[in-house]
Amino acid sequence: LYASSNIGSFLALLSYPVLLEPMFTLRSQNLIWTGSYSLLVVLIAACAVLLLRSPVMVAADLPAEDADAAPPPWLLRARWIFLAAVPSGLLIAVTAHISTDVAAAPLLWVLPLSLYLLTWVLVFQSRPLLPHQWMLRLQPLAIAGVVVLLAIGGEQNLLLTLGGHQLCFFVIAMACHGELARTRPAAKYLRGFYVALSFGGMVGGLFAGLIAPFTFSWVAEYPILLALAALCRPPGEERFARWSAWYWPILAALALALIAPSYFDGKFMTWLDTYRVWMIGAVGVLAALLALGLNADRWKIFATVVVALVLIRAYPADKGRVETVRSFFGGVHKIVMTPHGQYHVLMHGTTIHGAQKFQNDDGSPVTGRPEPITYYHKDGGIGQAITSIRERKGGALRVAVIGLGAGTLTCASEPGESWKFFEIDQTMVDTARDPRYFSYIKNCEPGLKPVIGDARLTFAKEPDGAYDLIIVDAYSSDAIPIHLATEEAMAIYKDKLAPQGAVAMHVSNRHLELVSVIVGIADANDLKSWVYNEDPKRDDEYIFATEVVVSAREEADVGALASSEDWALTDPDERQRAWTDDYSNVLGAVWRRLRHREE
Repeated sequence: LYASSNIGSFLALLSYPVLLEPMFTLRSQNLIWTGSYSLLVVLIAACAVLLLRSPVMVAADLPAEDADAAPPPWLLRARWIFLAAVPSGLLIAVTAHISTDVAAAPLLWVLPLSLYLLTWVLVFQSRPLLPHQWMLRLQPLAIAGVVVLLAIGGEQNLLLTLGGHQLCFFVIAMACHGELARTRPAAKYLRGFYVALSFGGMVGGLFAGLIAPFTFSWVAEYPILLALAALCRPPGEERFARWSAWYWPILAALALALIAPSYFDGKFMTWLDTYRVWMIGAVGVLAALLALGLNADRWKIFATVVVALVLIRAYPADKGRVETVRSFFGGVHKIVMTPHGQYHVLMHGTTIHGAQKFQNDDGSPVTGRPEPITYYHKDGGIGQAITSIRERKGGALRVAVIGLGAGTLTCASEPGESWKFFEIDQTMVDTARDPRYFSYIKNCEPGLKPVIGDARLTFAKEPDGAYDLIIVDAYSSDAIPIHLATEEAMAIYKDKLAPQGAVAMHVSNRHLELVSVIVGIADANDLKSWVYNEDPKRDDEYIFATEVVVSAREEADVGALASSEDWALTDPDERQRAWTDDYSNVLGAVWRRLRHREE
């Protein structure tokens, strides 16, 4: 029964993004869920009526071993909670890690959650497809595998890294849940057993989902829970027990010898840093050998894994200096200082959201007004749109920008112009203001007071006809704000435009094809759209390929863009349904992006 319930959850999880979301509006989905739950209530009530009307049945005698079974001790109950908490927390931690440090891709959370549900299905089968002893033997190798993957970093062979993290998570979760299935009590105590499982899942989720994000500036919960997974192993009798006491001083000496050099400069430090992956991997493999070869005490395995994980922090994979900022909205942003501090780069996962050049190629500091780079260079789509609208108006612009990022666009303004920024995340504002990271705001708009809150709500309060140009820059990551890319959202932007104003939507995204979405919602509001998609081939200067859609009422409103060879007047795809507040299709956008790559 427990396995069947998880199969249902597993199928429902996969069916929603694949079947329900692309086919039905939110209103239709609401009606489907309401009808389904109503039917469920009716069926449960019918079962209750049938049970009340059925003849009294004599309960079958319990097996002797169940009838005489002692209640589970409290220590075992606590272990059930622990065994349920670790994989539950790991689920959230793995998802956060792969979407932060590996690849910020849409619907990526579906994969680890599917594997998590699958483990419950497999371990509670009457004849498990994957024997528990196999999983216990593979678990130390899986922990060592994650250690190596963390040491290597997230950008080396993306698919292998994603698959490796999830395969290792699956094995670890199977071992933990298998231990739960192995130690489940007699039938009359199963109620308490399943309560412990539920409580443990809640504890793990609270730690990884609520406590850790407010406590750590990086995804520290992943290595913490990985180390705790070693304690989920069952106790066993150590081989060569009389020599095992020597392991603790040997491990302490090893940890001191490897960690201490990270605080100093020198040839040994340089050598360790060069061979960091081999060094950290060797310590991780040592933990696996302790478990498989010596059947060592789980605390020794735990301590060895902790040493390996500390080494990862002592010898980071990123070149240059890296600082992390974690926000209320679940994102972990990295500020990467390239070697010698030439560039400061704002990243989420492997997606760059902004950068600033602090040193020239000869090592001298950059002086004067910072030049916008990444997607906002003057020769790119956003830069051309700003210049064209400015020339068309022949005067100072009134501009609204949704999305602050590193504050790059503050330096696209000119004296006498009015630029107003809308940002949902105060953490991003603090990061952009901090001169240790970026100086765009300090140099170009020191008095900037961005409007904090959901831009769909805050921008709707702006007076109609107030802006010559509205720039929407919120779509470069995986979790795009769909409510800012709907027919109703575009209607708000149109209302706020001056009579000859234009909307510029920055839609550069590695995972989602959003150009056709923007063209569709613009057409639904009787706006024409011009699309820019060019690659300047200057990635080494942090000037990237850009996709921009500019929408306006008339051709004359966009000035020189209308006749530029870089911009194409684009009609909506009649086969594609316009996104609204009631309908969107993220999976379709993913599929179109994949199809365009193949072409």
